[in-house]
Amino acid sequence: MKTEVVSIGKALGDASRLRILMCLEGTTLCQCQLTEILGLAPSTVSQHVNVLLDAGLMESRKEGRWHYYSWAAHSDSRCVREVLAWIRAHAADDPQVKADAAKRAVVMLNSDIPCPVPSKTRVLFLCTGNSCRSQMAEALLRSCSGGRFEAYSAGLDPHPVHELTYEVMAEIGIDIRGQVPTDVMEYLGRVHFGYLITVCANADNRCPIFPGITERLNWALPDPAAVTGTKEERLQAFRQTRDELQRRITRWLSDEGTQNI
Repeated sequence: MKTEVVSIGKALGDASRLRILMCLEGTTLCQCQLTEILGLAPSTVSQHVNVLLDAGLMESRKEGRWHYYSWAAHSDSRCVREVLAWIRAHAADDPQVKADAAKRAVVMLNSDIPCPVPSKTRVLFLCTGNSCRSQMAEALLRSCSGGRFEAYSAGLDPHPVHELTYEVMAEIGIDIRGQVPTDVMEYLGRVHFGYLITVCANADNRCPIFPGITERLNWALPDPAAVTGTKEERLQAFRQTRDELQRRITRWLSDEGTQNI
């Protein structure tokens, strides 16, 4: 059996470790904050954190004497990405997780230590179904940005990722099987994004107000899933969407993400 699977299975076998992961969903915290939120001894939190780090489910960085932790949301491991997506989908409604989220808000507001800030600007791509265009854009930005940004995607009415989306992205060497459709409401008021980029007209018209957005852009493109015909004709529509998104992202990055396109 794969060592990675055994390590992840061990990490998920404790309720406190699941609480830690959900505390970090969409944000970055130091160990002091985690300790206060969870109400556990610092040594206990440290032990749990080390298990999660060893499993690859968390990332850490050090600033001065502070250690900060976050999800390994963009891990190279497909297994890690899928496990984190599963945890987000199935643990969010747990009463203890909700109580921890409320405590987290208070702790972050009143913390005496330096506020942890994301090391990278987050970019959210939004469309209606989060099944084609926004999924492509998320993966393309992650692939093209050289680590400058954290890429996310969501939908107003999410649907399963379209099979042709997987296919045309694989054609250019990008495996997105670990990406899952996400409702935009999971991020609203919980995750700060530097950029919100809508990739369809419907999403741009219906998009809720996001507090704290640095800039909002609209890259409306036709929905390739609406194209009918032979499989090759439909594939061509998906390829055109992929290539146009790649062009826009490449140009946006060359302009240092400061101009609309």
